[in-house]
Amino acid sequence: MGNKIVKIKPTYRTKSFDGISMRSRPKVALPSGQRRKKSVLSPKVTVFHRVIAMRSHFSVVLTTVLLFVGFLAGFWFTWQTKEIGAEGQVLGATTVNESAPAGGVQTEAVASSSLAQISDDRYFKMTIDQIEGYLNEVVKTPQMQEAERLEIRKKKLKAYLAEKGSPFVEISDSIAELPHWKMVLAISNSESTMGKRCYNNNCSGIGVAPGHPLWREYPSHKEWAKDLNKLLEKRYKNWTLERMNGVYNQPGSRNWVLASKQVLEELQERAIE
Repeated sequence: MGNKIVKIKPTYRTKSFDGISMRSRPKVALPSGQRRKKSVLSPKVTVFHRVIAMRSHFSVVLTTVLLFVGFLAGFWFTWQTKEIGAEGQVLGATTVNESAPAGGVQTEAVASSSLAQISDDRYFKMTIDQIEGYLNEVVKTPQMQEAERLEIRKKKLKAYLAEKGSPFVEISDSIAELPHWKMVLAISNSESTMGKRCYNNNCSGIGVAPGHPLWREYPSHKEWAKDLNKLLEKRYKNWTLERMNGVYNQPGSRNWVLASKQVLEELQERAIE
């Protein structure tokens, strides 16, 4: 038998697969007609390929899920925005519902209520003027509210004094601005029938009696009212009429208390505050 000569090429080649370097086996030159057997990868390399494939598949699935969730979130946000915009258009509409009653909701009644206390039906039935009136009330500062109350007090007090025929009607605005304006009027009713029987423009008996060394004279009713308010603030602040009786007026009188209380009750009945 003839010996077959097999030539071996000793050259090596370096192959790289995903960062893993491997050296190829030396190539063996086979006789003609003989096929080379297919090489089989090691189990470690096969598992590595499977892991890479699984990771790629998981990435695709995760990306698809995230895109779907993002689409749903965008659709929900768009729908909510349209709902809010529709409500805003209704609230800001300039058209007036002609089917609403002519009387409608009074602006003063709306102004005294907070937005949380107004039902949706009542709010949508309000006219543009009523809504503007309500908003004007909401943005008012305490100083603005106090100034408005003072104006209302002046008007009501002037009408009350005119009804009583009191000469104080000429200084009603000045009296209304005094901190103790109610007590000024109440005491003046006991001492001078609300300015009808004054001496030296002293309408509350400050200084015992006319001719007494302590008797005070004033150039006008306005100056008297300011002086009495100052005396009440300094000497009788937060005193009741019952406590003042016998101290402010000596020796004191039950009728003095009754006449003073009458004015306070009438002011309360007329809601003059």
